[in-house]
Amino acid sequence: MDMFLRNTDSIAVEKIDEIAKEKNISSQGFLKVNLKRRGLQREIKDCDKGEK
Repeated sequence: MDMFLRNTDSIAVEKIDEIAKEKNISSQGFLKVNLKRRGLQREIKDCDKGEK
């Protein structure tokens, strides 16, 4: 699946690029990992609440 971010704050993009570079991964890889992690955190939180 391809995702495109439009009208993204240039400071945010620079920060993402900086963090990704520190971790020796691409910005795309960084975003992919973090979006996946965020989704899993939400699922865990919902399960803890007894939802789902």
